[in-house]
Amino acid sequence: MCRDAYPERSIGLVALLLDGDRYPFHVYASWDGWAFDASGWHAEPLLVQVNEDFEGRPVERVALTVDLAEFCAGHVHRMPHQYWGDPLPRACAYLSHFAPPWAGS
Repeated sequence: MCRDAYPERSIGLVALLLDGDRYPFHVYASWDGWAFDASGWHAEPLLVQVNEDFEGRPVERVALTVDLAEFCAGHVHRMPHQYWGDPLPRACAYLSHFAPPWAGS
């Protein structure tokens, strides 16, 4: 959603995994040292550190090199069409609550 909302920005997707785990426990949008997840925009190193502190061990940051549909299929995640109701309008509305880090620059 974040990438669709800001097509002029090079927003990537990143997964966090615990050592040895096949499936990520967190996926977020990433742009120029910033991360966007369910809590809004954060400095990405802080997001990683908070997760390491909570988990009590290092986490692995993996940039996704496939599109979201392929990633979801490979990691047993539901796609938007598999949710009850369309989640995209709700996601767009949520995203609009958070000014991106480049706003005002």
